[in-house]
Amino acid sequence: MIVAGLIITVLGAYIVPHLDPSNFASTQGPVSQAQMPGFVGSILQGVGLFGLVSGVIVLVAGAMVRINPAQRTLWGTLILIFSILSFFGTGGFVIGAILGIIGGVLTLTWKAPRLQA
Repeated sequence: MIVAGLIITVLGAYIVPHLDPSNFASTQGPVSQAQMPGFVGSILQGVGLFGLVSGVIVLVAGAMVRINPAQRTLWGTLILIFSILSFFGTGGFVIGAILGIIGGVLTLTWKAPRLQA
């Protein structure tokens, strides 16, 4: 998820705004053809940043489950929610979102083994 978010953010920030406006279809809407590369680039930046933030939250929540398994419900819920939301921000090339959903569900259903005295 983090890598996909970085790629889309860089694409939106550095590559799309420098494209020739004639590559974009002529529009009659509120954005002129000359402004279209910047407009598309800013949308891609927003999508990429959302994917990047979702990936970081899933990564931190996964580490916190490992550090403090007693709070697995909280961290598993965060993993599940942000993995589902990451579909709106590239979804980690879809594989990352699917693996995050599986990991979140496994975290929520996991029961700690009982210690025998």
